[in-house]
Amino acid sequence: MDEARVVINLKEGIVELQGPADFVKHCLDMYRPTIQRLQGLPQDTVGRPEKTESLPRERKAGAVTKERRGKRASVMGTIRSDLEAGFFDEPRSTEEIKRRLSDAGLTFTDSGVRANLRRLTLDRLLNTLRKGRSVRFQRRGRP
Repeated sequence: MDEARVVINLKEGIVELQGPADFVKHCLDMYRPTIQRLQGLPQDTVGRPEKTESLPRERKAGAVTKERRGKRASVMGTIRSDLEAGFFDEPRSTEEIKRRLSDAGLTFTDSGVRANLRRLTLDRLLNTLRKGRSVRFQRRGRP
């Protein structure tokens, strides 16, 4: 198979085609009218697109505004409210905590949930109970 290579430099707007000869010939045939029109333009207009007046964007129908969306929940705030509600009175795994958050309609990443649980442990609000590789979290002060 014959290889072909074409480099077109329209005042540093370099276009390079390389590949089988049929592919390069097809691309050149396809873009030849455009290249010829660009060559016919005066030197000072090549590469300078005309500015057009931009129209104001239309709002999508049904777009939700910040007021209607409500407050965004944080992982820490949600877990703290669960702590106050007594959810952590018995040991809970990260999976159980994440499931509780998703049942409330909130989605957080695993690493986000674990980082905030670690922070609550460092703040001495939660205890970590380890058994092998599993970690469970419980309210501090409970045996």
